[in-house]
Amino acid sequence: MQYEKDIKERTKEFAVVTVKFVIELKNTGVEYPLRDQILRSGTSIGANVKEARASSSRKELIRYYEIALRSADETEYWMEVIKDGYEMKEEQFESIKKELKKITKVIASIIINLKK
Repeated sequence: MQYEKDIKERTKEFAVVTVKFVIELKNTGVEYPLRDQILRSGTSIGANVKEARASSSRKELIRYYEIALRSADETEYWMEVIKDGYEMKEEQFESIKKELKKITKVIASIIINLKK
């Protein structure tokens, strides 16, 4: 599937953006536990998509994509907590959230298609 190849690259790029974002958060005084949470969940999305390649069954493949989807949801949650808790401007989060939403939709679509 073409979009599976695309999602692997997109989630890797998202992981890199997440790392850079977490560095910026450190410079703005966001506490380590929150930065760590967003770093873990944001980079986990791509790691699970990548790991799905080595699945030994369709069921396992779906499971890895479902884990990636949950990590995307968790990342969105931590972003909202940080934005609200530190009264940060929406613009700082908008492009990251926009890409995260796209990634979430693609992964959800992959899961739906795999379950057919």
